[in-house]
Amino acid sequence: MSMPSQTLPIVVLADQSCVASEFEIEARHRYRFLVEGLWADAKDPPTGPEGVAHPGGIREGFGWARRLPEAAWMALLVRTEGPTGKSPWRLLGRGDQVWSDLPPGRLQFCANDVLGFYWNNSGKMDVRVIDVTQDA
Repeated sequence: MSMPSQTLPIVVLADQSCVASEFEIEARHRYRFLVEGLWADAKDPPTGPEGVAHPGGIREGFGWARRLPEAAWMALLVRTEGPTGKSPWRLLGRGDQVWSDLPPGRLQFCANDVLGFYWNNSGKMDVRVIDVTQDA
């Protein structure tokens, strides 16, 4: 059995609306994501990559405006940008499962916040991507 390929961590800053990486997703490959870190929206307590379901305050009425409304505030999101354009944002969160259905392209990440309101976020996530295709 060969060792799965592993990259250096991709640093996803909370105050960036889209963090593009150099990691290229290949068709028919399987990937595991290892995520560590904490980040916060404005002056909220820090949260992990799973985000906060109910942050309280004015945001409770603006959930529809998040990048991915069905995911928690500040949850870690992922998509790819490839030959056919950008895929939709998807919930990555802790990345506990193996992914095999991401379209080919370069990985992009962000916190699930409202566009234009990333400036008041702080913290970061470190994301490691491991190609586990050979383990299947």
